Amino acid sequence: MYGMVNEGIRTFILDNHGPEAWQSICETAGLEELEFERMSSYDDAITYKLVGAICSFTGLPASDVLSIFGKYWVEYAGASHFGNLMRLAGNSFIEQLKGLDDMHDRILLSMPHLKPPSFEVDQKDDGSCILHYYSDRDGLAPMVIGLLHGLAKEAGESIEVNQVAVKSEQADHDIFEIRILDTALKPVRTEAEI
Repeated sequence: MYGMVNEGIRTFILDNHGPEAWQSICETAGLEELEFERMSSYDDAITYKLVGAICSFTGLPASDVLSIFGKYWVEYAGASHFGNLMRLAGNSFIEQLKGLDDMHDRILLSMPHLKPPSFEVDQKDDGSCILHYYSDRDGLAPMVIGLLHGLAKEAGESIEVNQVAVKSEQADHDIFEIRILDTALKPVRTEAEI
C-alpha cells in the first residue's frame, strides 16, 4: 500500500484525537514509524495493523473504521496534489465513479508500483447503478462504501449503497448496488465517532 493511505490514517487520527492517541495506536499496532512517506510503498500488513489498533482504541468494528476512513479519504485525497485528478473525472457522482480507473491510470505515472483497485459501473434504467470492485486486497469493501458516500457528498448528492456480492472463492470481486436519493441519509457512524 502506498504511504499516502497510511499517512491519511495518521492525519485522521491526529485531527480527531491528537498525537497521544496516534502514539498509542502505533504502539498497539507494533509500529515504530509514526509518519509515512506518501510516495513510498509499504507492506499492506501495516495498514491492516493500523485498522486493528484503531478498532481497539475506539471500540468500533473494522467495518465501521474502514467505512469512516473511506469517506474521509475522499476529502483527504482531494486536498492533496491528486485532487485535480479527482476533479477531472466530472462533477456528478456517476461521472466520478466512471472516472476512477482513468484517475488511477494517471496516478500510476507518478506511483508506478501502485496496485490500484479497478471499478466498473453499469447504469440501470431506473437511475441506480451496479459497481463492480476488483482488488488484490481483501476486506476493504467497507472502505469502498465510505468512499462512495464521500464521493456522493463531494458531488452534492446522497446515496444508498448495498453490497450484493462479496469477494470469495465463488466470486472474484465485490459488487455494490447504488441508488441516488432525493434526501440525505443519516450516516451509520460519523467521523467524530472514531
